[in-house]
Amino acid sequence: MTTTRHPAPGATAPTRRAWLSLLGFVPSFGLAFLVGEGLVSAMGYDVGSDQPPWPVAVAAVVPALLVFALPAIAAVHFGRQALRLGDRRARVPMTIAVVVATAFVLTNALAPLLGG
Repeated sequence: MTTTRHPAPGATAPTRRAWLSLLGFVPSFGLAFLVGEGLVSAMGYDVGSDQPPWPVAVAAVVPALLVFALPAIAAVHFGRQALRLGDRRARVPMTIAVVVATAFVLTNALAPLLGG
């Protein structure tokens, strides 16, 4: 005989919030570029003309990547809440968020090294 574990009452709300957090990637994508290019421009360098020195690039890229990662942070937060309440379905939006954020960060971090 097998037993089925059911999530605790109220566990579906954090799972729903984790899924809804993924929608945050749409505006955060544009905001990340605005933040990154805005910081480079605010430091006195032309955006797109020439590569700024690496300290300027790091100072602009780190906040931009953080802005893009905010939905992933929210999805993991709500997903962990749901997991604590017993809803294992929350692993899916958490995994999607981490994969998307990691891919974006690696793409932007490796592009200068690979000549992109």
